[in-house]
Amino acid sequence: MVSTYLSYNLVTRDLKGSLDRVAADSTVTRQTQHFKDNIGKVKTVDEFLDDYQLYSYAMKAHGLEEMTYAKAFMKKVLESDLNDEKSFANKLSDDRYRNFAAAFQFTAPKADGQTDAQQTKLLARYDQALAAESDKLETETKYYEKQIDTISSAQGLMGNSRLLNYALSAYGIDGPYYSKEHILKVLTSDVSDPDSYVNQLVANKGKDAAGFLRMASAFNFNADGSLSAATAQTAAQKENTVALYIDEEQTYVSNYYLEREKAYYTSKIASVTSVADITSDSRLFNYVKTAFQLEGTVTSTVFKNIVTSDLSVDGNFASTGGDAWVAVAQKFNFDTNGDVKAGQPAQGSTQLASTNAGFATFYDDVDQTKKNALTSAYKSGMAKVTKVDELLNNASMKLLLQRAFGIEAGEFSNADLRKALTSDFTDPASFANKSRDERLIAMSKLFNFDSKGNVDDPLQAHSAFAATLISKEYIVNKARFLEGNQLKAAKEAAGKEAAYYQDKIQGVETVQDLLADRRIIDVVLGAYGFDPKKVTDDFLKKAFASDLGDRKSFVNQQADKKWAELVGSFNFDGDGKLTRKTLGTVQQRGETLETINLFMRQTLEENEGQSSEAVRLALYFQRTAPTITSAYDIVADTALAEVFRTTFGFSEEFTKMKVESQAKVIKSKLDLADLQDPKKLQRLIERYTAMYDSANANFDSSPVSVLAGGNGTISADLLLSIAQLKA
Repeated sequence: MVSTYLSYNLVTRDLKGSLDRVAADSTVTRQTQHFKDNIGKVKTVDEFLDDYQLYSYAMKAHGLEEMTYAKAFMKKVLESDLNDEKSFANKLSDDRYRNFAAAFQFTAPKADGQTDAQQTKLLARYDQALAAESDKLETETKYYEKQIDTISSAQGLMGNSRLLNYALSAYGIDGPYYSKEHILKVLTSDVSDPDSYVNQLVANKGKDAAGFLRMASAFNFNADGSLSAATAQTAAQKENTVALYIDEEQTYVSNYYLEREKAYYTSKIASVTSVADITSDSRLFNYVKTAFQLEGTVTSTVFKNIVTSDLSVDGNFASTGGDAWVAVAQKFNFDTNGDVKAGQPAQGSTQLASTNAGFATFYDDVDQTKKNALTSAYKSGMAKVTKVDELLNNASMKLLLQRAFGIEAGEFSNADLRKALTSDFTDPASFANKSRDERLIAMSKLFNFDSKGNVDDPLQAHSAFAATLISKEYIVNKARFLEGNQLKAAKEAAGKEAAYYQDKIQGVETVQDLLADRRIIDVVLGAYGFDPKKVTDDFLKKAFASDLGDRKSFVNQQADKKWAELVGSFNFDGDGKLTRKTLGTVQQRGETLETINLFMRQTLEENEGQSSEAVRLALYFQRTAPTITSAYDIVADTALAEVFRTTFGFSEEFTKMKVESQAKVIKSKLDLADLQDPKKLQRLIERYTAMYDSANANFDSSPVSVLAGGNGTISADLLLSIAQLKA
């Protein structure tokens, strides 16, 4: 007769071929096609249970065929929340039920208008927009400061749109609203003449009249446009224009603003001769108030009284404000009349350094508070948003949204913004994609609203449900067989990697993104039972470039079907980009592949069992052994226990021992970690087949009995050797 090992080896030496032959069977093909065609149509547990072909197919795939009749029981399993340790499926000792529940998702995923990862990207974009704004301010200012001195007429200024727009912005004027003729008349007006063009604008309360008057005063042009001075602007006029531009255009103060104010203060303080020189200059006065954190109630008069105090006199004015005011008085050298003391500057180098340090520390406090308030309001508001209109109708949230994407007020209507926010970024025909506006396209990727404007499920490389299961499986695999401090350390390390994966997977948009960060993909590899150290980047690129629908593609040619399941678990299209086409209803693409592969394997084992129950058990042990986490897993599984008992020569009385005693014996005989090593697992199965044949052989007629000397006892090692020779 054919040995059990030889029969087993005939199946497993080309396992892929064996499974392909099963898949080619007409009945199996029909059943599988029905499952593929209809599982995506199922939306509820009852629909699933009522379709017997679907339901029975899945039950067989997960080794639960004998429980197909128990629909009420299985409904409880499928409705279990696997995140709840006390849920029905989690309380069952048989892992097959948890695995079955994990293969389906009958609880609706949580809709989220914006995930944490999307919000992080949006706020990062907001910060980038502010940084870009600061860079632009610096670039435009340097250009203005250099080029304005080359202007020799008002007409020349009008001919340089970049300079003109800078000046208009500085004085708060919306340039496109006015004709060049109007602006030229303003620039060539005599501000000292009540009848001049600009003064008539003021008299008639024309739009932006005050701004135009300040602008006319900031330039030196005659009525014909020629220069009335050496340059179009004096140094003071130019400095004032620049300061106004920065103040007008910056959303929040920046480092560029800090450096400019510091330079201005340093240059001016050297020529200060009295307190009035500081208090009459708004920039200087603001600088010292900021540097010393003087409240808004500290007027110019109060400030003068502080810095002119005679600190040697008890009850001086500065002392009434405590140590803070005394410290301010010590930073200046003014006498009691408000003049700089003879032989001294208004501030010495140490005093100046202290003032500059104070300003650098506190200059952005107010704006930072405003920014934090805006972002906090956005975060809290976004958490409550259920419809896109709630976002657009909230002034502060919309403001941050527009700033993040560089959208000017009024540039897009709410209707257009709504269309962009409800666009499916994976659809080339969506409003955002058809606009070809990078800002609108990026916006559509950072929010999750359906076509009706309701919050929707986020499209991610891995769904939140899948990511949770993968993280758990990764931790289990990393902690397998460990105890004590090693177990604790392994769980902590695995937990950190799993948390990293769950955080970063939300931001993955392409296969390239995924493969660029091995920490992400390594967690997935570990969850699927692969050793990341043995998987090269080149292999992964080929796997993810494979067409899952092509049986001849690279990933489908792998002996281990889990590679196709792993690739299929991601929501990527053939170009490696996110797609909604892979999304199912109650089962995703990867889970469907897994179910089909399990069905093929179960059918293979079932077919082999018709001629040899031992081969079926060997195949089952080969498939299940790598998932074993403890000796109790073997005790709880009749088939696994049978293989163990036969392998190590225990009688049926072994199964009657107490569970704890069985587990103790298993641990003493079997290093469970060896089950993770394919070679050691293979040797163990070889031993099982040899022991099985030994226990069930007809020695009188078997050629083996002759080789053994006819004494009726054949060593397991001899049978193993024979089996290996036959193979």
